[in-house]
Amino acid sequence: MNLFGKKKTATPANMGGPTQSPVDTIKLLRDNLVTLEKREEHIQKKIESALQEARQKSQKKDKNGALFALKRKKMYEAEVAKLQGARITLDSQILALESAAVNIETFRAMRSGANAMKGIRGNIDADKVDEMMDEIQEEKDIHDSIAEAISRPGQDLFNDEELLNELAELDALDMEEAMTSTPQSVPQTAAPAQSVFNFPVAPTASVRPAAQAQSAESEDERALRELEASMLA
Repeated sequence: MNLFGKKKTATPANMGGPTQSPVDTIKLLRDNLVTLEKREEHIQKKIESALQEARQKSQKKDKNGALFALKRKKMYEAEVAKLQGARITLDSQILALESAAVNIETFRAMRSGANAMKGIRGNIDADKVDEMMDEIQEEKDIHDSIAEAISRPGQDLFNDEELLNELAELDALDMEEAMTSTPQSVPQTAAPAQSVFNFPVAPTASVRPAAQAQSAESEDERALRELEASMLA
């Protein structure tokens, strides 16, 4: 039996469970931080006012009034200290929440990247890649074997000893025919070396001018024509 009234129903807020998103919570903390800053500014003004009042009371020799003003000033200063402590607490909570939110977003991005990589890779692993490379090498070896089998008859042609000997005989016959068909050149005797003291031989016959030689040839040719004409008559 509850002597103090009806039992309260447990709510998520009372149970300490999350009721807002991190962004909303950070916004709420910032709003409260602004409120605390404004309240601190207001109390700071009251501190200055109480200090001014205490000075005035002291100048007027009102000791009790001055002490009362200083008492209020001390009370305001204690309140400012509490507000500053609350502001530090709110700042630390905001920083922690922002760090947690950044870590969560980073984790989500990394998870998304991992899922994308996994989706791109599919069911491929190192064993399957090795198996595929073995298949490629096997197909390449089969292709090389087929190409070698196809080109083997042509390669055997260049290694046939009988054909090579026959080709050598044909080359020898061609060379022999070429040597027999080419006339042997008569070796030329070397001309005797001329001495530096050899001079041209002086002519013994009389030298006729070129004009007389030409006229003599003309007379001989004319005499020959006359003889031929008389023989034909």
